[in-house]
Amino acid sequence: MQATQPGLMYHLAWSSFTPPALATALTIALVAVSQIKINITNAYAGSLAWSNFFSRLTHSHPGRVFYVLFNITIALVLMEAGLVNTIQTGITFYAVLACAWIGVILGDVTICKPLKLCPSEIEFKRSLLPDLNIVGIGAWALGAGIGTLALSGILGMHAAAFAPFLTLFFACGTTPLLARLTHGRTYMAHQQPAQWNTQPVMRCVICEHEFEAEDMTSCPAYGGTICSLCCSLDGRCHDRCKPIATHLSYQLTSPLRTLPSKLRRILVSPGGRFVCLLICIISVLGLLAHKTNLPLDGTLLFVFLACVIGAWLLVMAQEGRKTATRETLHQTRLLMNEIRARRRMDQALQSAREKAEAASLAKTRYISGISHEIRSPLNAIMGYIQLLQHDTRMPTERQQTLSIMRESGDHITSILSGLLDISRIEAGRIELHSDTIPLVTFLESVAQMMRPQAQAKGLKFYWKPQFLPSVVTCDEHRLRQVLLNLLSNAIKYTQQGSVTFSARWHAQIAEFTVEDTGPGISIEDQERIFDPFERAAATANIPGTGLGLTITKLLTEVMGGELTFTSTMGKGSCFKLRLMLPDKDIQLSPVLPAFPVGYEAPKRTIGIVDDNSSHRQIMRELLERCGFNVRDFENGQECLDCLDLASPDLLLLDLTMPEMDGRELALRIRQTSATHLPIMFLTGNLVESANRHVASLEDCPVIGKPVNLSMLIQEIGNILSLSWIFPQSDIASQPEQPELQDPVSHLPEPERLYLLAALNGGNLKQLRERLTSLQSEKPMLQDILAPLAKMAATYQLEALRIQLEQDET
Repeated sequence: MQATQPGLMYHLAWSSFTPPALATALTIALVAVSQIKINITNAYAGSLAWSNFFSRLTHSHPGRVFYVLFNITIALVLMEAGLVNTIQTGITFYAVLACAWIGVILGDVTICKPLKLCPSEIEFKRSLLPDLNIVGIGAWALGAGIGTLALSGILGMHAAAFAPFLTLFFACGTTPLLARLTHGRTYMAHQQPAQWNTQPVMRCVICEHEFEAEDMTSCPAYGGTICSLCCSLDGRCHDRCKPIATHLSYQLTSPLRTLPSKLRRILVSPGGRFVCLLICIISVLGLLAHKTNLPLDGTLLFVFLACVIGAWLLVMAQEGRKTATRETLHQTRLLMNEIRARRRMDQALQSAREKAEAASLAKTRYISGISHEIRSPLNAIMGYIQLLQHDTRMPTERQQTLSIMRESGDHITSILSGLLDISRIEAGRIELHSDTIPLVTFLESVAQMMRPQAQAKGLKFYWKPQFLPSVVTCDEHRLRQVLLNLLSNAIKYTQQGSVTFSARWHAQIAEFTVEDTGPGISIEDQERIFDPFERAAATANIPGTGLGLTITKLLTEVMGGELTFTSTMGKGSCFKLRLMLPDKDIQLSPVLPAFPVGYEAPKRTIGIVDDNSSHRQIMRELLERCGFNVRDFENGQECLDCLDLASPDLLLLDLTMPEMDGRELALRIRQTSATHLPIMFLTGNLVESANRHVASLEDCPVIGKPVNLSMLIQEIGNILSLSWIFPQSDIASQPEQPELQDPVSHLPEPERLYLLAALNGGNLKQLRERLTSLQSEKPMLQDILAPLAKMAATYQLEALRIQLEQDET
């Protein structure tokens, strides 16, 4: 009897070699440690088992909570029903259920797999398994049912004694039969696609951890591969990867489809499900009360009420979950529809943008191509005009004609450049360059360009310069464009009165003011005056596009400046442009008085590569006149073949040539022994000339066509470090005149008024001719006329006006 008590056996073992007191303590410690270890291990293992079960069933982790509640319920029942009887009954019934499940597993492993009635490998991934396997559940239910009948004594005393064994053999035998009947189709929901896991390690798209391919599965809901744990826990995919027939809800409701539709709707309603749960609860509690002989009051009544409340809450939770799921799916569909619509819109916008960019690029290329075709003949025209201007054999009276022709050619060139500016502004690609500008001379030229327009409309034009530095740094072309836009707008919209152009400079900030006496701008129009294609209502009848001020504002902001204005209706407007123009303490190279006839250095050779023979002829005439040896080549390959023989000191390359363009030729030359040969590019392409450099050849200057020959000569002199020799002027070659005995200090009043009228009328030809005739007719006025003639020749017209107005006093 004592051998059946483990505690006494432990005490006897310890007493054999330890004192009685120590043996007792060691026995208590061993029992305590053993029981704690057993209970903790069982609790942990049980919680894991329940957690895995509920994660498969509900795609969440409530298993451990249910495990705690289950243990509490079991303990409560054991205490109330009697420990020994309840354990004896419960353990026997549990043995029946456990043997049924073990029998299913035994039959599946030992019979079904060798006979190939089921898949050869054990699969555990949720995406490949049905929610309920009919073979396993069916064999377990049949085995557990037979075992329960045997345990209850219906099949006899011997069957009741061997109920667990009977259950084991029956479940093991029915498993292959069911597998044979179903042909093994209920083991797998679907087969994995062939060769989907070619990589040894794959990344889960949900948790973003890497796992071996055996632990991964393909998920159509997330559009990638996910790990088995994320697959088990995810509840939003609704098992899209599996056929609907393998879903738990479909399998559980399969028997209901044999019932009439009206009865089926009643049973699946919330009330019907609650009634079914209530019947199950009453049946289980009734069986428990019958087995334990407990009265139907007290604890069982409390358990019954708790189960009823729990059943109702479960039904309501299911309904709430279904409603929330339906609403979530509805909102998800709406969101997905919106996403698809946005994607279609984005694709349409992207397509439209690509088409617009292609059209803009085509337009830019077209403009560049047209400008190149126009600039090519214009280069010949402008080149010969400049050669004639510096030809001493040309009569003096023809110089004015040549000047007009050159100004007209420069105007055509500026129009072509303006086309490119518009194209670049539309495309958002505006480049700024740092030019060194003689500010006073620059503003004088701007004022003189606009004065004839103002006088043609009967307006007075005032140019009021204040303190200005000699040289500043800015983009000359953009600054001229902005000032000309402001001045032309002021003249265009002013019908009577005056236009005043003033400039001042202080602390690196230049402020330009354009004030007119026009109709003014209303308050409503002032808010949109800088918007594209917007025009003031008062000037809607005057031709214009509405882009002038928009471009001006944009260019001002690009240059880091500020453009503001004030306007009063009926009195006029005043635009103020503020820009940062850093001054430079340098001496600019003087403008060439004439083309040089030589230079103080050994004779140099210049190579010209251009596919246009007229361009080569112009360059040859100019450079030979300046004392250079000239070698011209029709294409790049000819230049490469003769490069060593010609040994040029400088190459002038046309960028746009067939077969081999100037850039490719220059890069090939850089790879030969002539690596450090200076190269200068000439181009009629607007984009290339505006960029002022060529990619990968930033050290090679670029001059646009029509070529300014004076600028070309200056650039050649800078590259080759030449000191020019100029022809002696006619005045220097003439014998010295006797000193005038009676010089005068002022111009005669009629002559002064005549010259001033010619200047105000914009008739420079008449002004220069009159100055020339006065110098020959009245030598005594030489000291007065010489400065005036020099101002007229160098276009310092505002200074000439001030001088003539001062002579009045």
